[in-house]
Amino acid sequence: MKKLIVFALALVSGLAVAGYYGTSHLRAEKPAETPAALTPVYVTLAKEGRIYDSVEALGTANATESVNITANVSDLLREIRFADGQHVKKDDVIAVLEQRELLAQLAAARARLEQENRELARLEGLLRDKAVPRQDYDQRLTSLEITKREVEEIEARIAYRTITAPFDGVVGVRMISVGALVQPGQVITTLDDISSIKLDFTVPSAYLPSLKPGVAIEAESDALSGLVFRGQVESVNTRVDPVTRAVLVRAVLPNADGQLKPGLLLRVRLIKNERSGIILPEESILQRQKNHYVLVVGEDGDKVEERQVTVGARLPGRVEITTGVDAGERVIVRGLNRVRAGQAVNVAETVPGVPEWGADAAPAAPQADAPAGTKEP
Repeated sequence: MKKLIVFALALVSGLAVAGYYGTSHLRAEKPAETPAALTPVYVTLAKEGRIYDSVEALGTANATESVNITANVSDLLREIRFADGQHVKKDDVIAVLEQRELLAQLAAARARLEQENRELARLEGLLRDKAVPRQDYDQRLTSLEITKREVEEIEARIAYRTITAPFDGVVGVRMISVGALVQPGQVITTLDDISSIKLDFTVPSAYLPSLKPGVAIEAESDALSGLVFRGQVESVNTRVDPVTRAVLVRAVLPNADGQLKPGLLLRVRLIKNERSGIILPEESILQRQKNHYVLVVGEDGDKVEERQVTVGARLPGRVEITTGVDAGERVIVRGLNRVRAGQAVNVAETVPGVPEWGADAAPAAPQADAPAGTKEP
């Protein structure tokens, strides 16, 4: 029995030694572990750009001058001297009503006037020679003045039938045809001076301290997507509406290319406190309670640094940073949840920064504490 136990122990020991030496070459050939791959992140360069605070409202575009072209008298329309959409100058003839009878009367009146002048000149010579009484001369002088007034009256009646442009502008669509009987007040066409546009809008009276002539504004319209029109406040109404507690503001927008049309609805931003500052994408901001942070990739070793920042004005997709980040620093915008402070990262791509204030047509988001009809970031 003892011999059997000794033999079993010897066998187990032999197998253990053989297994050790049989696997020693495998341990020697095991490759060294490779370092873990760095977490890829997307960054953007913090940039400095134009920033401002704003008050937003809705406004309606109006022509600088606008009038309906009508007739003062009832008569037949003989001539149309414009094309739809034509630019005209002040005093250009737009339409002519029937006036042949008046022209004949004018010719006759002028002939009488010439005769009166000749007769008066003859009586002046006779009066110097005391060949006629003074009364005859005075009667002829009175007759001359009456004839002059008749000529002026006929000329005025002809002028009523010659319709001219009261100012430089663009005529609208013709509303009547040649040969039609025009009635007083009937619209022939419209005339608008749209070289600049008056933009009228209302703003809550709470913003009165910020409203004064010369304040810069920006305006956009859904009908002209992507275009931003810039102008300034021209006047502020002297009265506040007692019902809405809002005040009417009028701004002027240059419109040399004629893109803006009277009647367009525009979103208006009154620009105040314009400044230059750091702008970052909204997605790069981390918030913990009331504090805001960004993750900055350092130049030395591409390690992540967490920075507390102070947030200023906001627009959709972008944020003003007043402290905590300098222009040109690399700020993580994608992959924030996969990294931590002090960790080395792989900068996969540098994405373009967000546009500055007013550089695109995106409207500002409503603020919860702003008065109705306005927004103030």
